[in-house]
Amino acid sequence: MKRIAVFILLFLLAVKIFAQPDKDKIVKLHGKKFYLHIVHKGETVYGVSKDFKLAVKDIVLENPKAMDGIGAGDTLRIPLYAPNAVPTVTNQEQIDSTMYIYHKVIAKETLYSLSREYNVSVPIMDSLNPELKDNPLKIGMVLRIPNHNAPQPIANRTANPDTTKERQAFKNLVNGLGNATPAQPAVEGKLLKRYNIVLMLTFSAQEADSVNMTRVLDGAQQLPLLIQIANGFYSGFKLALDSLAMQGFNAELHVYNVPPDSANHRIDSLLSLPSMAVANLIVGPPYPALFTRVAKYAMQHQIPIVSPLSAEINVLKNNPFTSKAVPSAITETEQTADFIALHHRQDNIIIVKNADAANDNFYDVFMKRIKATLSIMEPKGDSVIEAKYTDALDDIGHKLSDSKNNIVVVPYQGASFVPKLVNQLANSKYADNDAITIFGMHNWANMDVLDPNNLDTLHLHFATNEFIDYTDHATIRFIQKYRSTFSAEPLYYAFQGFDVAYYYGTLLKKYGTALQDNLTSEKYKGVHTTFDFYKPDPNGGFENKGIYMLEYKNFTIVKDSL
Repeated sequence: MKRIAVFILLFLLAVKIFAQPDKDKIVKLHGKKFYLHIVHKGETVYGVSKDFKLAVKDIVLENPKAMDGIGAGDTLRIPLYAPNAVPTVTNQEQIDSTMYIYHKVIAKETLYSLSREYNVSVPIMDSLNPELKDNPLKIGMVLRIPNHNAPQPIANRTANPDTTKERQAFKNLVNGLGNATPAQPAVEGKLLKRYNIVLMLTFSAQEADSVNMTRVLDGAQQLPLLIQIANGFYSGFKLALDSLAMQGFNAELHVYNVPPDSANHRIDSLLSLPSMAVANLIVGPPYPALFTRVAKYAMQHQIPIVSPLSAEINVLKNNPFTSKAVPSAITETEQTADFIALHHRQDNIIIVKNADAANDNFYDVFMKRIKATLSIMEPKGDSVIEAKYTDALDDIGHKLSDSKNNIVVVPYQGASFVPKLVNQLANSKYADNDAITIFGMHNWANMDVLDPNNLDTLHLHFATNEFIDYTDHATIRFIQKYRSTFSAEPLYYAFQGFDVAYYYGTLLKKYGTALQDNLTSEKYKGVHTTFDFYKPDPNGGFENKGIYMLEYKNFTIVKDSL
């Protein structure tokens, strides 16, 4: 009996010893003291945080791998804080000179003003201070802010560094870390416990009736394009909302099929549904004519509405509640002019003009923009040279330089002379020694009459906001996440649906009813689309001017290396 009592006593003492944080080894790293805690079987991050009287975030921030769980034998670095104590400091007093600064909020301070003061983005401040997700900034609140002067910790090696990079890249993507940079003071709105999102797509019931699923599964028949687009966009959209839900974003999604030939009475019947009256965001319909009709309803009820797939800029006219994800050809032309002015102003810039292609107005747009941009840049570059198109390329040939790289700009979309010009330039003496780089339009990449060999010879550049880098770690992780969720490969439009849902969902989560007022304050670079909004007309909606500059290089399309 005594032996049993002694055994129980020793067991209880052992439990007490192992549960006592101050028995863990104390070390000093980068001037900061930590407990080195060996994880025991059955322990969780939450349980460890309670033992050490810390918040979960305090442990995860020092042990990033703990985000994916901990196991017996793992070693955790536990910050050495006073038990039950939260650092109390005066304004801007730096109590930790290594990794973080703790700032006590005073009157009239906002997240935006603090982000400027400490040179750190608002999303990063949000990620380091999870309590901000559920509570507005208050006087006396203590915020953790990165110390830019801190020495960088040595990264832990892992058995599979590529997988770790992919996981972290995807987490960075869905957390928006480093992507959102405020351009102006944020407008505060009302944050809601749940948001209603309406998604209007064209699943096209008529085409669906003709689909033989057995033949589709056998590979003998493909799903109609409209169904592919709608299904892909929807699945990506849903995946983004699921990712946001894991961060505490509560949204109810209402999905409606809007065929392209929908009559006015069908649209009106959808607009009369209760879910429309309580919508906080409407995405779609994809067709401009149907979108404009729904957008009028959205403006009357002050609901932000997004045109997700069309580049048509007129849908923004006279409606400040509209925005569109796809830049127009005019915006892409202006961004091309800015790109050339920034990166090639010391080169020989030639813009081709064809008087017979009067239906294209992008020549005037480009000339006006590049002249205005060059006039305010330092150092000054050479003036833009105009060259008239002729079948013999006489004028263009006379204006090409032997001593500079020649930037030949052809701002025409569907003009019939384009294939002939490209073929002649690529096979002429002017293309020797890689002396010509040609800038065309977005739709050139889909023109079958343009020989890819010629485009590669001339290093074709064009602006677009549609690009998927399948070597990027975030993209790889997205594909893995999609496969595990849907047991299928993501279609092209799934990437776009994910970015649209994640960008606008993040703004809803952050700004609530003031989403539309903060569109120009937040930038985002996703797995397919980049977002950077501006307002081309004070009375209209918001245009996305976020683009990639792509080039033909070694017979593949890649991002420009500049």
